Amino acid sequence: MIVEKNLPAIEQQAKASQRVLDIGGWYRPLNVATHVLDIMPYATRRQHDALDPNNPERFSAQTWTVADICRAPWPYADKFFDFAFCSHTLEDIRDPVAVVGEISRVAKAGYIEVPSRAREIFSKSRWFGLKTILGRMPEIGYSHHRWFVDIDTVRAHLTFQAKTIHSTQDRDFYITRRQLGRKMRQEESGAYLFWQNNVTASEEIVIDSDALATGMRDFRSQTLRRLKTSSK
Repeated sequence: MIVEKNLPAIEQQAKASQRVLDIGGWYRPLNVATHVLDIMPYATRRQHDALDPNNPERFSAQTWTVADICRAPWPYADKFFDFAFCSHTLEDIRDPVAVVGEISRVAKAGYIEVPSRAREIFSKSRWFGLKTILGRMPEIGYSHHRWFVDIDTVRAHLTFQAKTIHSTQDRDFYITRRQLGRKMRQEESGAYLFWQNNVTASEEIVIDSDALATGMRDFRSQTLRRLKTSSK
């Protein structure tokens, strides 16, 4: 998944760049990238699911680096890349703060996208209540993701908060399709940032369970109100 309206701008900036790094590009490669950094090998890349299939691959086996992206430093010099692309990867990994630090170190500019925090508390399943009663609890957000992510586009800063069972399964914390009255739109499901020069990140750690619950309830109510307003 990616916010498709951003692809033309991504392609334009990447094509105008001499060196482009795709971080975590195995699953849906960006063909206009010149380099890829991923834990999976080049030969197994999902060519059929490239983000920009109309473009030939600029990267090769020689510029594809197999590595654990959470282990810093990466094997590139400071500001080696003109543009770095990282889409729907940070929410999956164990140390996204370290990865954002490396992205900022090795690149002069870039694009980052993650699932929005709103999407991570939304269940797209129909008949949510009935399925729950029958003991088949529908998925809320993406169960394999480790983090809620907020992006401050003004400061070019990402904040990560660990997802827990309680932060998704409590009835006061999530939004169903029936409550919203529609599917969530693509631009609501993704959070993204075009950045220049530097991008930063931090982890928000909430130890107090009452404070965590209050924050989740407030976010849920504000998000539902905002999404309903945008439907009118």
